[in-house]
Amino acid sequence: MVPSPLELSVPPTSVAEVVPETILGLPAHPLIVHAPVVLVPLATIGALLALLWARSRNWSLPVTAVLALGGLVGVQLAMWSGENLESSGEHSALIEHHSELAAQARPIVLLFAVLAGLAAWAGITSARGRDIARRLLLPLCALSLLSGALATTWIGRTGHTGAKSVWSDERGGSKDDGGT
Repeated sequence: MVPSPLELSVPPTSVAEVVPETILGLPAHPLIVHAPVVLVPLATIGALLALLWARSRNWSLPVTAVLALGGLVGVQLAMWSGENLESSGEHSALIEHHSELAAQARPIVLLFAVLAGLAAWAGITSARGRDIARRLLLPLCALSLLSGALATTWIGRTGHTGAKSVWSDERGGSKDDGGT
């Protein structure tokens, strides 16, 4: 009896190996990182909208929570794809700094997702007449916005160092200008 190809495959040794190294022939990491780069700032805009425009809260708070959660999933997928890329490529101080910033971004985006979720819960519950949720709604919206601003900043810093590691050499010059 001939075993199937699935039986012959070796199970992944880490979760990062589940994320593909390429998507349609392109490196996966530069494609995957755009999920948190787009979703986290969009969620932050949603948090701002919910804080400043009370009439939008019925739809903006749940949308903000979903976007923040999507950003969190995107951060984790980007970290896994980055681990794959790092294990198959060269190492540099910029790449190490990029990895450190990504590791710091994950708990910040997690905090944002939790606060956005709590704000959505408070918005839904206060609409049903619960007094405690009504009292917590504005502080949760404000905390959600603050954590979203911090998460957006950290995602931007992480992306910037990643781009620098690709587009400049260690001396700080551009690869296009010969490093001068």
